[in-house]
Amino acid sequence: MSEIKFIMDNICTDETRDYKCYNTILDLITKNVEFRKTIFNGIVDGKISGFSQNLWDKISSQNIRAPGVNNFCEVFKDGYNQGYCTVCSKQVSYSFNNCYLCGGNLPILIGTTNCPNGDHSWIEKDNYIIDTTLMLIIDKTYADNLGYILDNKYNPNENDNYLASKEYANDQSFKRQ
Repeated sequence: MSEIKFIMDNICTDETRDYKCYNTILDLITKNVEFRKTIFNGIVDGKISGFSQNLWDKISSQNIRAPGVNNFCEVFKDGYNQGYCTVCSKQVSYSFNNCYLCGGNLPILIGTTNCPNGDHSWIEKDNYIIDTTLMLIIDKTYADNLGYILDNKYNPNENDNYLASKEYANDQSFKRQ
């Protein structure tokens, strides 16, 4: 089995395999052998995984304030997460208690959609990074291997506007049908 197939088989579920949200990582692992080996080894060593079905279920259950979008999973299915890491990270973070929003740089992303200089945002939860651009969950001890550079870390749960948005996102009585 090729490394690329192994990686994609391990980060996609049967249901999400055709989602366009995987285009960025597929392009990167296809073109960059060193990055591909780092992701491959991270999966083999249990340091990297894709989004679990539980996380997809949480994302799917969220309300989203976007015209014409009935389900947050549609954003990923159509690939609109690519280049919008700050917005997607914030929305996905509504699924968690006690997480941090992080910003910095990920050099491998330079030149990808809406990322001319590698600026990047992600979620930190417990000992993991949740990256909504690469569609990966990464053990924080492995983050240096991928090149993450943390510039700032923010606890959004200290912000009343964030908490109100989180409450709305998770209130099933507002769910669009």
